Amino acid sequence: MPMKELDPAESVAALFGAKVRKLRERAGLTQQDLGERVYVSHTRIAKVELASEPAGWKLAQLLDESLNASGELVELWPHLTSDPYPDYVKRLMAMQVEAVAFHCYSPLIPGLLQTEGYVRALLDAGQVFGDWDVEELAEKRLSRQAQLEGDDPLWFWAVIDEAALYRGVGGPTVMREQLRHLMEIGKRKRVCVQICPMGRLDPAVLTGGMVFLMLPDGTQVVYLEGNSSGVLLDDPSEVVRHRIVYDRLQSEALSQEASVDLIRKVLEEHHQCAPPELT
Repeated sequence: MPMKELDPAESVAALFGAKVRKLRERAGLTQQDLGERVYVSHTRIAKVELASEPAGWKLAQLLDESLNASGELVELWPHLTSDPYPDYVKRLMAMQVEAVAFHCYSPLIPGLLQTEGYVRALLDAGQVFGDWDVEELAEKRLSRQAQLEGDDPLWFWAVIDEAALYRGVGGPTVMREQLRHLMEIGKRKRVCVQICPMGRLDPAVLTGGMVFLMLPDGTQVVYLEGNSSGVLLDDPSEVVRHRIVYDRLQSEALSQEASVDLIRKVLEEHHQCAPPELT
């Protein structure tokens, strides 16, 4: 039976599927062959090619590698489906990819420092604000952590509200893993994690988190995040105004060493867990 003709102009998912089929046929592979290479069934490959069940992030990566797509499939994947992110968040994420330095304050563990369990717990709880694919969004968020890897990673400073260490996001097991991860990742040369004690928290930041991005040309923007809304500001006077608040907050935060000691204490006293040995 001849295969169904694909119309790449029909949707991004159809374009992705058409590219997969073209690359697969060029490589002389059947759907069964390709499925074995990327650890899925041949029917899953067929659904991807027909755009009836678009690939997830991990599958897109495996397909790209197995078909020698030189990054084409990976680059196309974020556009496969609509997502719950408003335009200002998508603009922020695009800038984040280009950023060379990142400063943030967060009442929770910042996204680039979150473990998979912590990410999924937040997304599960957040479905009260909208019905979305937790698996897909978790993969997207975790994939952005690659910015802290490689030969030239992002410079990252995080000031975290002390209360975040005690919150039961995902339950005790998830929190133990998250706090241990926070201690480990804080050892990296380009990552600075500071805890701001609850008694020193600047009232000006109680409305939500803030993120400052420095772009390669020196431009800075600030993103102010609320519970289910946010605003991205690039006006220099507004950036300076909020940067003063951030600097004031950071001056009250614990040093990196004292922050590690506090996380260790919380692990031992509130999560009954021996912290990792730091070298």
